[in-house]
Amino acid sequence: IEYYILVTFTGGTPDNTYIYGGDLDPGSGNQLFTDTEATAQAAPYSFRNRPAWIFHADNRVINGDDLEFWAKVGYIIDINDNTTRWANAGAVYYTTDGTDPEGSLGTASGNSNAVAFTYSHPEQNEIDSGSTTGGRGMWWRADVDDLLQGLSLGSTIKYRIGFWNTGTNEEKFADHNAGTNNQTFSFSNGALGDPVLTVSTATTGTLNGDYTTTKLYVDEIANDSIPVTILFEPGQSNITAGSVQVVTNLNQRHRADADKNSNNISDGQEWNQTEAIIGSSTDDTYYYQTHTMTATGNPGEYSVVINATKTGAYRLSARWKVDGDPDWRQYTAFGRRDHALTVAPTDARNINLYEINTLTIEANGGGYANRSTFEDLHDAAGALRTGDGKGFNLGYLQGLGVNWLWFQPVHPPAIEGRETDPATGFAYDHGSPYAIKNFFEIDPAMSIANTRTAARTAFKDFVAAADGANVEIMLDAPFNHTAFDVELGQPGVDLFQPDGQAWSDTDEIRNRDARFFSKGNIFNSDDNNYGERASNSGEMTNAPDRGDFGKWGDVVDVFFGNYDSLVRSNVTENSRYLNEGDQFYYTDPTWISNDFVQGSIDQNTTRNVWKYFRDYALYWLDETGYPAGTAHTEANRNIGIDGLRCDFGQGLPPQAWEYIINTARTRKWNFVMMSESLDGGAVTYRSNRHFDIMNENIVFPLKSAGDASAYRQIFEDRRNSYGQGLVLLNNTSHDEENYVDPFEALVRYSVVGAMDGVPLVFMGQELGISRTFGFTFYETNFGKQIGHFKKYNSIDPIWDDGDFGNDQIYQVYAGINSARLFSPALRSNNRWFLDGNGFNNQIFAVAKYEEANASPATSDVVIALTNVDRDNNQSDQFVLPSALADLMGIQDSRMYNVKNIAAYTGQDPNRRNYWLWNGSAGFSGAALKSTGFFVQLWEVPTEPALWTAGPYEAQYLKVYDVTAPSATPTQPTQPQVYNYAIGDTVTFDWADVPADAGGVIPHYQVTVTINGNTQAPDTVSISEYTVNASEDDEISITVKAVNPEVTSNAGPSSSASATVKLLAENDDEDGDGASNAAEDSAGTNPLDSSSVLSVTNLDKASNTATVSWNSVSGIFYVVQTRDSLSTGDWADIAGSGTFGTGGELSYEHSIAPSDDQQFYRVRIATAP
Repeated sequence: IEYYILVTFTGGTPDNTYIYGGDLDPGSGNQLFTDTEATAQAAPYSFRNRPAWIFHADNRVINGDDLEFWAKVGYIIDINDNTTRWANAGAVYYTTDGTDPEGSLGTASGNSNAVAFTYSHPEQNEIDSGSTTGGRGMWWRADVDDLLQGLSLGSTIKYRIGFWNTGTNEEKFADHNAGTNNQTFSFSNGALGDPVLTVSTATTGTLNGDYTTTKLYVDEIANDSIPVTILFEPGQSNITAGSVQVVTNLNQRHRADADKNSNNISDGQEWNQTEAIIGSSTDDTYYYQTHTMTATGNPGEYSVVINATKTGAYRLSARWKVDGDPDWRQYTAFGRRDHALTVAPTDARNINLYEINTLTIEANGGGYANRSTFEDLHDAAGALRTGDGKGFNLGYLQGLGVNWLWFQPVHPPAIEGRETDPATGFAYDHGSPYAIKNFFEIDPAMSIANTRTAARTAFKDFVAAADGANVEIMLDAPFNHTAFDVELGQPGVDLFQPDGQAWSDTDEIRNRDARFFSKGNIFNSDDNNYGERASNSGEMTNAPDRGDFGKWGDVVDVFFGNYDSLVRSNVTENSRYLNEGDQFYYTDPTWISNDFVQGSIDQNTTRNVWKYFRDYALYWLDETGYPAGTAHTEANRNIGIDGLRCDFGQGLPPQAWEYIINTARTRKWNFVMMSESLDGGAVTYRSNRHFDIMNENIVFPLKSAGDASAYRQIFEDRRNSYGQGLVLLNNTSHDEENYVDPFEALVRYSVVGAMDGVPLVFMGQELGISRTFGFTFYETNFGKQIGHFKKYNSIDPIWDDGDFGNDQIYQVYAGINSARLFSPALRSNNRWFLDGNGFNNQIFAVAKYEEANASPATSDVVIALTNVDRDNNQSDQFVLPSALADLMGIQDSRMYNVKNIAAYTGQDPNRRNYWLWNGSAGFSGAALKSTGFFVQLWEVPTEPALWTAGPYEAQYLKVYDVTAPSATPTQPTQPQVYNYAIGDTVTFDWADVPADAGGVIPHYQVTVTINGNTQAPDTVSISEYTVNASEDDEISITVKAVNPEVTSNAGPSSSASATVKLLAENDDEDGDGASNAAEDSAGTNPLDSSSVLSVTNLDKASNTATVSWNSVSGIFYVVQTRDSLSTGDWADIAGSGTFGTGGELSYEHSIAPSDDQQFYRVRIATAP
């Protein structure tokens, strides 16, 4: 249809104007005017079949090697009539060689290929149908199978998209009239460049693999298995088929001490790119295993899933090959580093820790004679401090809610190198426990007898007693440094004694092999070179290698080899401790030299230093009842020592810690490792890559925090730094001073008690110890007042302290700790910080939930609130955001209430059992999201009496679903067919009422009626109830399903059971001649005289007697006979036994012609 437009004007000149211009694109000059009709006729407009517009805009879908191209084209007038399509054909023209695509009307030219489009569906097909004046867009699709197959990574695909109507063959190219006309589109088959490694789990999310850490927690006894998904893009083309691999030692801790290549180096001490110790994941003899990755379908991307099942400190990287190159290409090239996987025991999440000094905790004052010993700690026979009022023992810890004890080092302290006590001018008595003289002995002073042998026995006895009390033991040892006069111990003799020599376990290491230590000059740190080994005792130097905060004068530095973050020189490298290169120098001469011969095999001292400290945990596990071969079972979970706090743990190479951790975990899978790593930042980030718990610098921001926002930031910072890694939540310790006001420490403990991590109570903190009161002796250490641990000390002053509120502190700490032991939610990492309606920044509030979106009836949910202002009462109204309510499993129509599981119970032991929301009624989920709940938090009382009415306490509000059941229980029944029971009891049962929509499994309220008199209701947790009454009583019951938490929240009542009469066994209730007990055995009704076991007929025909009787289904009957009632016995007739059918039974008995008479009876018997 061709046309032009005539416009007629009235009263103007000219009278007629023609509009024309042909079919140029809009805006391209096709709005022309003339007063000559012939001119307009020569270039008219037209309607014809062609696409009005084409919209592609890079709309393509990659499915493996296949591609889908999509385009929207205008128009179709009637979606039910394909003949109204403006365009009815289309094609995609593409190239893969980089040239521009060519072609038309579905036929490719040059190097191009063409694939046809097919019509898919109209726009808005489901909104309206049929025809429309304006028309609708049409969706077209072109499928190009195997387009990417065989293309190298990074190849470019170019293409054009054209549509036309076959009636006119006028082709338009996308994005015609919808963008850039006649456009050539392009995309790449993946990307060439740096390799990309990502590691993902359900709890840690997706992490870039370069020097990040996946923190996981497993219970091996429960057979936990956590899928770890690894994606890898090598970033190169021409990848050799099957060559893309993940290399990791995940789950292979038990091979850390293997020597796969027989080079006398444990595989856990080798570089993870040493080909000889890398093998297939199907071969368990390798420490590092390869896991072949498969293509995901996305260009250049590969994946594999590995399940984490064993605790340990692991590394993960990737490698690949390209065609024509036999060498492996490593992800860790060009500065990239391994990914770390720390698989910690779930036990690490469940720790409430108490730090203790054995000699101090129950001491009666300063000095040796007043010290406390291991015997005192569990009131062993002969313990000197038992009954002296100090009160510390395992029961004291249990009452405090503590389940782990962290001991400051328990080994003999140095003799040489002790610092001078300014009070006496002589060396400290008895010296720092962190300057250890023998790692494999116990300090003699820690026993009554004051001998090493007695101390070892006392320690082992205490560990055994602690095991019985479910209190776990964490030792503390500084592997980074030792005493000057440190002894070999027997493990040292076994590791370092050369052939042909005879050493003693008490020999000093410096006199046997000084290469154990770093090289330097204790008198001039400028001469120190921590990257070399001492050659004699005169070349040993003080620890640590760090040059930014001074040296410890009473210890010497242990040499572990050279690595990126080692500060070798204090002159030029003082900032090197921040280095994050993560490399250990496996080719350094100190690591590969042959230093001595043992067992006719060349040995290296530095490698054996690693083994020396490897043996520490193994040795003390042996000594405390967990030797090699102990089964990993629930019964053995808590036997022996349970963990190690590694003093200055940052001062060893990461690879050494991984080796030590994996060998310890091979022995005891749930052995917990905590590192002192106080710097934060790069240093603690490094420690988090292999340790379970970080003893870092949280103490400082906690001390300065003044409101809820500050506390939140503390936890957010650590989550950002350490992910799911656990932090020691301490506000003091042996190295940090206590607060001037002990209640300020309590405030902070109330805050951290609600968070994932490990809360710490330092000895005496629970009694109110303060910055300058509580210890007999204090020491100024880096400007801080700390309890002295270099001399015999005591906390006698705080034990004897009068009551000014401190006596209540223990109960508040106990409430917090008990709540943590009770609540998985408090210990979990799932959290949501809350703001009140009044934005009261003096209330720290956080919602904790054990499992996201799970009901409070099936998973633990707690709302934790703390008043961070010890001097004033605080209150606010809290509303649950909808998103949080979903995570907590809160449903609008259900009812909820809370109890404070951390409540102070010093005056009222039942306070943890009180409902706090609207009495026992609670609030609906909808109300919690709209109006919320009110919170009142008390200040610290100013006098003891005020603790009764308004105690300072943490409010850890455990949420309970208290919704009344809606289901009606079935009618109760009792086992008898008839309504009686023999004796004075009857048991009813009914079908279990299933869990409701909130997951609540109900209890049952049973109402008993005896002889028409209704009794008080009783509540049971099972669908069975026994009534005790008297013989001849008549019993019936009704049952309601009730909420197990608030039993007054009950559902509808069942119909009443049948009335049951209690019968005496020897009576004959129905007077039919059979006792009640006999009828009970026979299955007949003792309440009905017509229901009785009796012979109904006896017929004799010829030589056969037929005995008949009424039977009860399921009862087994035997016919007996005798020929005289006065002599002889009844005898079973062989083969007469039969089961009752509920009807009449008969038995035919053959009799001899000579028998004058036979008597018959039927008895109840046990089926054969």
